[in-house]
Amino acid sequence: MTQLKIFLISLAVFFVPFLIPGFRSINSLVIQSEDTVPSIFTTISIIKDRTLYLDKYYVMMRDRYPHPDDKDFQKDLTPFYLRKVDGHYITAFPIITSVISIPIFVVPLIFNMPITWGNLALLNHLSGAIIMVLAGLFMFKTLREGFNLDERRAAILTAVYLFATVNFAMLSQAMWQHGTLQLLSILGIYFFLKHQKNQSVYTNMLLSGLFFGFAFLSRPTAGLPILLIEFYLVFTNFHKTGNLFKSAVSFTSGLVIAASFFLWYNSVYYYDIQNQGYSDQLFRSWLSPFPISFLGVWLSPSKGILIFSPVLLFSLYGLYLAVKYKVEQVNLYKVFSLIILLHTLVISLWKHWYGGWSFGYRMSSDVLPYFIFLMIPYINSVYFEKTKKLFFVLFGLSVLVEIYGLLFFDGIWHAAYDLGYENTSWLWSIKDSQFLFDIRRVLVKLGLMASACPKCL
Repeated sequence: MTQLKIFLISLAVFFVPFLIPGFRSINSLVIQSEDTVPSIFTTISIIKDRTLYLDKYYVMMRDRYPHPDDKDFQKDLTPFYLRKVDGHYITAFPIITSVISIPIFVVPLIFNMPITWGNLALLNHLSGAIIMVLAGLFMFKTLREGFNLDERRAAILTAVYLFATVNFAMLSQAMWQHGTLQLLSILGIYFFLKHQKNQSVYTNMLLSGLFFGFAFLSRPTAGLPILLIEFYLVFTNFHKTGNLFKSAVSFTSGLVIAASFFLWYNSVYYYDIQNQGYSDQLFRSWLSPFPISFLGVWLSPSKGILIFSPVLLFSLYGLYLAVKYKVEQVNLYKVFSLIILLHTLVISLWKHWYGGWSFGYRMSSDVLPYFIFLMIPYINSVYFEKTKKLFFVLFGLSVLVEIYGLLFFDGIWHAAYDLGYENTSWLWSIKDSQFLFDIRRVLVKLGLMASACPKCL
C-alpha cells in the first residue's frame, strides 16, 4: 500500500503541473532543454522505424533547435546534440533513456499519435516523471530491505530524494540521462545488498553488475561507483576466496552483458567510438577554474548542492555519526561518501560543472542516491528525534526551492548573466543570483520595477 501511495503521489506531483493551463502560463518552457530532444526522437525512431537513425526527424529538430552559428541553415552545421555518421543523423548522447522510455511511447505511437512538439512534450514529461517515480519506488525498497529501515523513516528519506532535490524541478520533467542513471544505480545497489544478505545467491550479483553496467551506458559518471563497489566487494570478502571469486565473476558478467549491448549498437550505427558524443570531449574539456569550481559545486548561490537542497547537510552529519559510532555497514557508508567526493571532484574539473542552462546542480545529481543512503545513520540515531524540527525545516525549504524551480526555470536568467566557463564570476553573484533575479522578474510583472536586469530592457 505504501509503495502504491509513493507511486501515485509522486507521479501526480511530477506530471500534473504540466497539464494545468495556469502553470503553462507561468512557465512557458515546454521542453526543458534541447539536450533531451534527441532522446525523444530516438525513442520514436526505434518504435516506428526500427533504427537509431533520426534522418526523418532531422529537419523538425533543426528548425526548432538549430546550431547557434547556423540559424539560417546556410552552413549546414549539425546541432551539438546530434552526430552525422556516414550521411545519417544520430543522437550525440547515450540511448539508454530512449530504450527504457519505449513502453511509455509505444501505445500513443501505435495509435498514430501525430508527431507534433506539443505531443512530444507531453510524452517527454511523462517519461521523465515515470523514470523518477520508479527510482523513488526502488529507493524505498532499498531502504526497507537493504538497510532495514522502518516504513516511516524509509518514506521520509524517499520523500527527501524525490521532492527536496533537483529530481523534482529538473529530472522528473524531461528525459534527462541523470534520472535513468539514478534508477539503474539504485537497482544496482538494491541487488548488491540482497547478495550481501544472502551470499549464496549469485544471480543478485549478476543483476547488480547488469544494472550498474547500463547505468554507465546512461552516463559515464556511473563508472566511479562501479569501481568503488568492486573494491568494497574485494575487501569485505578477501578471506572468503570462493565467494569472492563467484561474486566477482557474477558482477563482471553483468557488466559484460551491458558492454556487449553498447558494442553492438556502436558498431552498427556509430561505426567508431569516436563518433559517440562524449568521445571528443574526453581530453579537451577539463578547463574549469579549480578549486573555485569545486566550491561552486557545493556552495555557488545559483548552482550549489547545499544551497538548492540544504536538507542534504544531514547526509554529511550521517557520515559523521556512522564513522564516530562505527554503525553497522560503516565501511559501506564510507564508500558512499567517497563516491560523492570523487564525483564532485571530477565534475568540478569539467568546464561545464555548473550544468549549462539548467536549474541547480544538475551535473551532481548523479550521486543523489548516495546522499540519501548517508542519511540513514542520522535518521536511525537518537539525534534525529533531537533535531527533527531543524530537519523538517530544511526539508521544507528544499521542497520550496524545487517548486520555485518548477515555476521559474526557463533559461532567461542564463540568457541574462551566463558568461560561460571561462569567467564564472556570474555564478558567485548574490545580487544577480537566479533567486534574486526571479524576484525582480515578479516585481516587474507587478509594475514595481522597470526591468529585472540591464539586458532585460
